[in-house]
Amino acid sequence: MESASTVPTMDLIALRTKRDRLQFAVGRNRSQKWCLRLWGKFIKARDGNRCVNCGTLTTIHAHHVVRQTLYPWGRYELGNGITLCDECHRKVHEQFNGRPDLQRPLGALGSDDQDEWAYLYGLLSDDAVARRIDRDEFYYLGDFMLMFFIKCQGYEQLYELVVQRKLTRIRFAHEIWKSMPEDFYANVIEHMLAPNSLEING
Repeated sequence: MESASTVPTMDLIALRTKRDRLQFAVGRNRSQKWCLRLWGKFIKARDGNRCVNCGTLTTIHAHHVVRQTLYPWGRYELGNGITLCDECHRKVHEQFNGRPDLQRPLGALGSDDQDEWAYLYGLLSDDAVARRIDRDEFYYLGDFMLMFFIKCQGYEQLYELVVQRKLTRIRFAHEIWKSMPEDFYANVIEHMLAPNSLEING
């Protein structure tokens, strides 16, 4: 458990109630529209009803960090949402907002930017620390979502730190997306060590 929260006790009780309502609705297979509405209410309440990026209090939206069209199983994950204002939300979606091509690498169509994900997960983690909100309770990312990240990026050893409770799940998300995929480094080294890679073209 993390240190005492700066969020008033009554707000934490209300936040837990919103989380429990969401989990109850999902568990009872309520409509996706209803569950997403409950998820959005939870995300905005957790983030203090303000844009986590710029602090704006008006025209805020609950945004999925990893889009539902790419990873639908993360639709209701508490740690996969961040509150953004109209302006910040528009910037996130301005490059690409279509369906992903799952046969191509992440970001191949100008979408699903791993740097953006790392930034947003880092904002969430830092905001939780600053406001002293328990990251494992209110920013939870399930094992399947973490395994999806590992499948994309590698770095399975980071998950061991989560299991040992040395790294929170939301910080794991930030750390895994802030680096190039593990395979990228292996391929670069392999290419550099290949016999013909050191030849000088004359």
